[in-house]
Amino acid sequence: MLTAVVSRAQEIAVQSPSNVTKVYNDLNKAITAAEAGSIVFLPAGGVQLNDSVKITKRLTIIGVGHRSDTEGGFTMVAGKFQFYKGSDGSSLMGVYLSGDVYIANTDGEVNNFLLQYCNVNSVQVGNQYCSTLLINQNYLRNGSNGGNSPIHFTNNIVHSIVNVNCGIIDNNIIRLSGGYSYNYSNYSYLYFALFDISSTSIKNNILVEPNYIHSGSNCVISNNMLTSVWGDNSVVVTDWNAVLVKSDLGVNPLCDYHLKSTAGKNAGSDGTDIGIYGGTGFNDAALPPFPQIVSKSIPAQTDEFGNLKIQVKVKAQ
Repeated sequence: MLTAVVSRAQEIAVQSPSNVTKVYNDLNKAITAAEAGSIVFLPAGGVQLNDSVKITKRLTIIGVGHRSDTEGGFTMVAGKFQFYKGSDGSSLMGVYLSGDVYIANTDGEVNNFLLQYCNVNSVQVGNQYCSTLLINQNYLRNGSNGGNSPIHFTNNIVHSIVNVNCGIIDNNIIRLSGGYSYNYSNYSYLYFALFDISSTSIKNNILVEPNYIHSGSNCVISNNMLTSVWGDNSVVVTDWNAVLVKSDLGVNPLCDYHLKSTAGKNAGSDGTDIGIYGGTGFNDAALPPFPQIVSKSIPAQTDEFGNLKIQVKVKAQ
């Protein structure tokens, strides 16, 4: 499917801070040429991002959405996004990404970063010195690593999370177990949905797997829904099918994590529902702030006065 989508890629518009717009047909060239502070608009269809492209300036990158059922198509990027030193204030929204989102490396920290309305393999933070990293309303298909930074995971559907310090992990669906430790007594691996989480808020989450947190300290743990008591005000579940509308497909937009029983309703620490629809909420359509052309009519020739009457209907998402 990726090959087919890439072959239908359309033009990429880059709007500079001075409102000058340039058009590219190659994402790598668009990112390289973009001025700091530019907005990169990705169309429906697929584009390739090479591993050699490192983002070291502030960019806002917006696709039309990550869901395959999005009206007019969705944006698929083959590759990985790498936001490194100098990319403070960057955002990535509305894309399906085959690879990971890397934030910072050993060269320095990245601050004030937003990942929203995306479906990505994982988030990987490269060091502990980053701040204000906001991961909100995404699908993270495999284990994410916070790099011991104060990262915020809120209202996401995630595989698992490791290495968060002084962060926030609230109102997520934590779907699978990913972090692990080795048990020398019986030579086996122990898997955890949350691994090495310290001094962090862990509230209002739904943890589907039976193993929870390992090697953490000083966390505030409350109002989570899971299979046994953990922290304060736990909501214990014995049958997920009785609580969630459809939860058996893993980290997948085809799941439906609405609560279908009274369990978890208004049971969050803030009085809203436990899970992704509590707290700041969750946008099921996952539509970023992107103008979408619904229809257009372009005549083959001008009228008798030399005018070309173009009609374009645009929908604001």
